[in-house]
Amino acid sequence: MRANFVMSGVGTGMRRNLLMTIALILTTGISLFFLGGSILTSMEISKFRTKYEDKLNVSVYLCGSTKNAECTHSVKDAERAQLLAKLDADPRVLATDFISKDQAYLRNKDLLGPEAAKFLTPADFPDAFVLKLKNIRRDYSAVEATYKSQPGVEEVQNQNDSLKAILTIFDSARVGALAFAVLILICAVILMAITIQVAAAQRRNETSIMRLVGASRWMTQLPFVIEAVIAALVGGLIAIPALWLAKWKVLNGIFKTSVQNNVLPDLNSNDILIAGGLSLIMGIVLAMITAYITLRAYVRL
Repeated sequence: MRANFVMSGVGTGMRRNLLMTIALILTTGISLFFLGGSILTSMEISKFRTKYEDKLNVSVYLCGSTKNAECTHSVKDAERAQLLAKLDADPRVLATDFISKDQAYLRNKDLLGPEAAKFLTPADFPDAFVLKLKNIRRDYSAVEATYKSQPGVEEVQNQNDSLKAILTIFDSARVGALAFAVLILICAVILMAITIQVAAAQRRNETSIMRLVGASRWMTQLPFVIEAVIAALVGGLIAIPALWLAKWKVLNGIFKTSVQNNVLPDLNSNDILIAGGLSLIMGIVLAMITAYITLRAYVRL
């Protein structure tokens, strides 16, 4: 009977403030969507690091048909053989692979897709030696200094620099999503507090009668807490399919080719459920805390 009475009060309160309740659900849902997006972006960064942390190489690009300030001529066979011998003898180099223009073209053709690849030819790519260092973090600077001035070498590049650029983009997206989440969560908290105060004012007579007949303060406050929790729950449940749609639009839409070619790791349904679940739990906890503080500080029941 007591539970039925409490839930009856909850239903009555939400019907009386229907528009404010809808606004609260939508605001909470948007904030939890951005919070979940920040968590998903963190997952993508973690998967990206795990995928490439053991595959980082150093590329020594050789001078080819395209002239630049570093190259006065195309690399000659003797220069290439001399450079290969020096690389094989270098104790910092664990393995050396030669990637020709044609091989580089085929690799990038598959990665970029047919639309972009039709504008490329093998001549657009230089020959290169791909080095696997024993310790890329410790030895890269010394290896770069050693080989960038060798005859026939155009550039020495650490793949980690390229990965850092990609991770910076993901990191910016994560920070932006988190900032939006915090901003809208603040709005949701304010709206939640206002909704509770309005609902409490509307039911002041009812709660006063309940107190007179012996109801505890906790019993009179419970319906308002449940209303806030329900709003956060519904908003969080709305955010989960929105996260799936956003993931599908971004990873499987904008970055479709990169995901299909296994350049970027994909996020699965479990990742979305985990991110949505964590944001949902945080929303519910925040709703309970906000309702409790509002009732204790601003509402006298």
